[in-house]
Amino acid sequence: MDNNESKFMFVHQADWQQRLLLRDGSELVLMDATYKTTKYSIPLFFICVHTSLGYKVVAQFLCQNEEKECIVEALIILKSWNLAWNPKYFMVDYSTAEINAIENKFPNISLYICEQAWQA
Repeated sequence: MDNNESKFMFVHQADWQQRLLLRDGSELVLMDATYKTTKYSIPLFFICVHTSLGYKVVAQFLCQNEEKECIVEALIILKSWNLAWNPKYFMVDYSTAEINAIENKFPNISLYICEQAWQA
């Protein structure tokens, strides 16, 4: 934290989510975020993997902002809870902060960028 400034972050992963991540999160992991969809400006990020029942959320986090440093900090926490987690691929939105954060925490990963398919 810069200049002794407190920043808000909340990272959550239930036991069942951890089991799914460790079982199904070695190949492709998705990170999706909600941006400016509510009256609150805090972005909500979802970490998802493909299971036998479809895509499931295996962790979620709220950050003070959408900056790389905040996302990296959340990924560090998730990695500390899931030491064996080392996916081959990550799919993210076209967000420089998300891309840089994942490349920082998972340096040998292959990234896929989601194309905005919902344009009118």
